[in-house]
Amino acid sequence: MQVRPLLLASFIAAGAPLASAQQVQPLAPAPQPAKPPKPAVAKPKPAVKKPATAPAAVKARLLEKIGDWSVFVHEDAGGRVCFAAAAPTDMQPKAATANRTPVVFYVTTWQKDGVRNEVSVKLGYAIKANSSAAVTAGGQRFALPGNDDKAYAKDTGDERKLLQAMAAGGQMAVKATSAKGTATTDQYSLDGAYAAVQKLQEACP
Repeated sequence: MQVRPLLLASFIAAGAPLASAQQVQPLAPAPQPAKPPKPAVAKPKPAVKKPATAPAAVKARLLEKIGDWSVFVHEDAGGRVCFAAAAPTDMQPKAATANRTPVVFYVTTWQKDGVRNEVSVKLGYAIKANSSAAVTAGGQRFALPGNDDKAYAKDTGDERKLLQAMAAGGQMAVKATSAKGTATTDQYSLDGAYAAVQKLQEACP
């Protein structure tokens, strides 16, 4: 589900990358935190407006790196936002990797609005229209409706089930097809995912 795309986008513009500022070193090219966009299936959200841009000084701070996941926090007069993020350990096909922008999987909490554990993935390309990203974790498959270069769990029920599947550890695969017809498969390590979400909940209770 989706809540605050513009605010989290300001973290990127301000230079809060997973790699350069937080020393995340996946096998694939290191990503940067990306904005959660509107999902294909919207849900009711708190009617709180945010500015389209934020001061360049706004930055997300690395709270802790746990396994292959990193936990960030940002706070200002508008409230606190916390998110756990991971980069793929493998991206296929390799030939398409060079043409993709940073790819990141997120779990985000917008404390002020009471939105917790929002699941999203930045795909690194514009997804095929009216399609979904297929996420496989813990032997279960989930469909995340796509919008532009990102995809979201369609409701809180799916988010809870996906997070439970991720807590089992192992590997997680994200499959999607670009607007140009290229099918991709990104592999994520779930080492540290459960602990990172727990840390996220502690930082933004």
